[in-house]
Amino acid sequence: MEHLGEYPLLLDHIIQSEISAELLLDDKVITCAKFDQKYAEHVDNRLEEEFPEHIIGCKELDEDDKIVTVTSRNTLTIRKCSDLDIESTIQCDYFATSICSLIHGDSVASCHVFFGSVIGDLIDWKPNKDKKPVMRKGHKGMIFSIVTDETRIFTISDDRTVRMWLISDREGGPICTVFGHTARPFAISIDTVHFTIYTGGIEQTLFCWKYDNDSIKLFQKIPLSFGVIRKITKIDNNLLAISSQNGDLLKIRINENPYVLEILKEDVVNFAHLKDRLVILTSKNELFVYDSGLMDRIVFRSKEMKHMASSEESVVAWKDKIMILISEGSVTRLTLSMNIISISVYMNYVTIKTIDGYIQVYDFYDPEHLRCLNRFRLKNAAMIPSVTSVAHRTLIIGTTHGEIYHSDLRNDTDKVLLSLTRQDSYEIFGGKEVTCIHPIPKTTMFMTLGKTGIWSTMRVTPEDTVKVMNSRSFSAASRVAWPSKFIEWKNGQELLIAGFYGTSLVIWNSTTGLPVSEIYCGGGHRIWQLNPSSSDEHSFNFDYIRETEYCRQKIDFTEKVSLISTAHSSTIFAASGSENYLVTVSLDGHLSIGTNKGNPILTMFVGENLLSTDVYENHGEKQSEVFVLTGGGKSKFSVFRFQPDDLKKYNVFWLRSVARPDEGRIVAVKTCRLQNQNYFIASYSSGVIEIFKISKDDNNLESTSRIEIEDSLGIGAKMDYCEKDGKLFVGTSGSYVLAYILKENGRLEEENKLKLSDRSGVTSIAISPDGSAHFVGCDSGHVYQCHATETTKIHSHLSTVVGIVVDKNDLVHSTSLDCVVLTSYEPSEFHLRKPTIIDMPNGMVRTGESTIIVVGDGIQIMKKF
Repeated sequence: MEHLGEYPLLLDHIIQSEISAELLLDDKVITCAKFDQKYAEHVDNRLEEEFPEHIIGCKELDEDDKIVTVTSRNTLTIRKCSDLDIESTIQCDYFATSICSLIHGDSVASCHVFFGSVIGDLIDWKPNKDKKPVMRKGHKGMIFSIVTDETRIFTISDDRTVRMWLISDREGGPICTVFGHTARPFAISIDTVHFTIYTGGIEQTLFCWKYDNDSIKLFQKIPLSFGVIRKITKIDNNLLAISSQNGDLLKIRINENPYVLEILKEDVVNFAHLKDRLVILTSKNELFVYDSGLMDRIVFRSKEMKHMASSEESVVAWKDKIMILISEGSVTRLTLSMNIISISVYMNYVTIKTIDGYIQVYDFYDPEHLRCLNRFRLKNAAMIPSVTSVAHRTLIIGTTHGEIYHSDLRNDTDKVLLSLTRQDSYEIFGGKEVTCIHPIPKTTMFMTLGKTGIWSTMRVTPEDTVKVMNSRSFSAASRVAWPSKFIEWKNGQELLIAGFYGTSLVIWNSTTGLPVSEIYCGGGHRIWQLNPSSSDEHSFNFDYIRETEYCRQKIDFTEKVSLISTAHSSTIFAASGSENYLVTVSLDGHLSIGTNKGNPILTMFVGENLLSTDVYENHGEKQSEVFVLTGGGKSKFSVFRFQPDDLKKYNVFWLRSVARPDEGRIVAVKTCRLQNQNYFIASYSSGVIEIFKISKDDNNLESTSRIEIEDSLGIGAKMDYCEKDGKLFVGTSGSYVLAYILKENGRLEEENKLKLSDRSGVTSIAISPDGSAHFVGCDSGHVYQCHATETTKIHSHLSTVVGIVVDKNDLVHSTSLDCVVLTSYEPSEFHLRKPTIIDMPNGMVRTGESTIIVVGDGIQIMKKF
């Protein structure tokens, strides 16, 4: 363990080792996660490395002074303890992904590995002895965890069972199987001294079992109710450490009655930024005002504050009758005559609802002359002010029940009016909370947001009434769930709308209603702030509370641009790109031809279930021609031909289609040019590849030849063409890469056949600009560089590769279903991961000279490379 002290990010995988004394601080357990910056930023000695596969096990082998790691792809890697350099890598001959492992033995020679497969197989593998691993059958679902007492192993699975196996009996099944869990059990731990097993999972209950040589019995259940249990670790004979899915850590003393529970967690419940100051309210009812966001100097502190509300200029904290008002330059304490129910704040105006049902409005612009502007009671006593704003000396109040009230601050009167009729209010807010009111400077107009996803512009008339000028909703494709705030950007020149959808923060353009950014943040947060960065006009600081932890993420608008394609009513299934055009198709049968920035030029219905497309620009001496191909599930193959000026000015284009019902779906299409002649190739699900050209009379498509791929090779799933060499490369579902030479008579002649070691099938293919190499991506997530007789794996994604782009510098860009874009060249030399905002990407193409576009449920333009 002394070597591992230098690499704290590996400690999460040393569950098989005892926790040494130097890793325990005051009887507290140190935990770490791969991407938890809260812990990692304080580590003095730190090693980071991008691994292409999930590490699911790690162990130090004392006898050899080595560290071994195993991955979800069933690969074992042996490293030096001194510097973690790789000495050797061994691949297990097993096809399915594993999600847990157990490494047994104290040396490389005696190393014995058990994998828990996603399909329920328990893989028994001795890397230095077995040519093929032993598969132990028994479980009927995914195996989530494996532990050992040195002679037996214990597993827990999605089939809700705990099973016990003998390590020595490799050919036998489990010696004991017991049921007890009613939902997924993710964690298992073993106490070999007291012959006790502890398990837990979705039920949020700790299951305690006793075992002997041939049986396991459940003797106790301890409800915990602190989240889904993910890991259980035995600290000593009396103490367990249990971690939950939401990041909390629980200490439980199991031999005491009642059980002693202690949750180790952060305690921030609210925060606010006031320019260079940070205000935080803790779960211990303490209010802190720090001089900066670094929390390095406290300028104010108060106890017994239970609630807090804030705006960009002010903060109010309160408990019972006591209220503290904090602005940039002052702190004021006020005691009311009644207990406070709710407070909303805007600039120096505070709206308070007290327990007697009255609402009071205070102005604390001058702390020495704090005054009450209004005191009134609403007709509906259940109404609670949720937001407050001021539009040209008119106080505007939005409530939790979707109503707007206003009052003229220029008159010394308690008159407060209901701004809209009940019908108007319900049409805009639907009886739900008003989330934001934003005044338009130097006017009597203001904009409102509500939970229903509608924003509206309103105006206060000279007659002291409020009129609705317009109401707009977000487009269905923007998936709005809860718009919450207006954000002024570029010194107030542009206005953005921010809110949450699912687990993401979404930012919309208030003019178009389309999203301009989406970033994962782990779920919608009630307490959050989004502020433009003072150092970069394209960046935002997103601060929020996750559970009880104060977090910050940086949002950079230059990293990605998202477009929602209104041409399709379903997800974009395939795309193709060229210098000036982006073409997309979807299962709803629509084809969209747009500019290289995604702006639509032509949208039309072609046929049902479009699955593939291709675009090719032929730059002639007199005028350019563009060819667009589509193919789909109805065996319909279509070719579009147009001249850019004719399409732009007159919407004129040439279209011809052919159908081959007997050949099944069209899975891939490609345009090839040879000797000033254009050929169009379609690959069918029957394994047939057909070549077409435009007939001499310029009216129809005629077939020039057909070839059938052998059944053992699969079907031609993806194609790409090298115009320089006149070669067509076809990636098959059987993991072959076939190279054909296109002849002048429109026939294909097979030149080469290359078998990939990957058995999952080719899902994407691309050729380098100079034609020297071609790259393929597979369903397994692997990306290969192919030459005439050999292949080299250059990277592995965690899911299916759906698109590959190769640029002029031989940089390979690939994207997969796990929403990660990788840039790499030459194996292990350079890796860069970039997140996408497309939930389920279906393709990636290049447009222009250097723009990458990812498509799926939207269109994302990636930063130029």
